Amino acid sequence: MPKMVSRNPIKRKREEKRLAKLQKQGRLVKGVEVPENALPANPDAQNHHGGYSAKFYYQDIHYTCAGCGKPEVWTAEQQKRYFEAQKGNIYNEPKWCPKCHSKRMKDKEAK
Repeated sequence: MPKMVSRNPIKRKREEKRLAKLQKQGRLVKGVEVPENALPANPDAQNHHGGYSAKFYYQDIHYTCAGCGKPEVWTAEQQKRYFEAQKGNIYNEPKWCPKCHSKRMKDKEAK
């Protein structure tokens, strides 16, 4: 959610300059500031599955696989592909490493 702009004209002008700079750098998505270490998202390309939320940026997510216990990273690029190109549910979070995930899918198909 965008911050309120100050009534103070000096602060307002400073904030407008800051926002214009962010916009020029591509670090402003629908009024939301994208952190420097994040990948900007395209909320219009996401499938919201009946919800009202949207992702405005992606950051690497560190997690532990529920199957093998190995530490894993779901990169920002992988998230962008999953949520925007593959239209994955934006409420999904990683639980299984790719190896354990494919093993689970094969086991499901075998049943």
